[in-house]
Amino acid sequence: MVLSDANKQEIHHVAELIKPHAEAVGADALARLFELHPQTKTYFPNFSGYHATDAPVKAHGAKVINAVLKAAEHLDDLPKHLEKLATKHGHELLVDPHNFVLFSDIIVVTLATKLPTFSPATHRAIDKFLEELVHQLSSKYR
Repeated sequence: MVLSDANKQEIHHVAELIKPHAEAVGADALARLFELHPQTKTYFPNFSGYHATDAPVKAHGAKVINAVLKAAEHLDDLPKHLEKLATKHGHELLVDPHNFVLFSDIIVVTLATKLPTFSPATHRAIDKFLEELVHQLSSKYR
């Protein structure tokens, strides 16, 4: 992954903006994922509902966004930082890695709807960052 200093600055800026709203951003993104790609619900059979207002969606959405925020603190060492999470998803949870691509696209859309300062430069930086996250999370499937 090649993130320029400007990309890293954008990523850190977005992380600071969404950190206080991780649950809401995560719930919105996860609910969008379930709405647009209903097949992803199969990974969450214990959820009683799949809307942004449902407690399990809020909790898991926050968990995902907080993991993304934590990864943003490790931009220069993502493979090592994400190794355990990649192993868990690849060997234990057996999540189809294509779902990471779907969810990363939805995270970008969600951020664009939530952040009034989501510029093309921000979009590019976040897209590059999430692309690398997807790559690393999919690494244990190979």
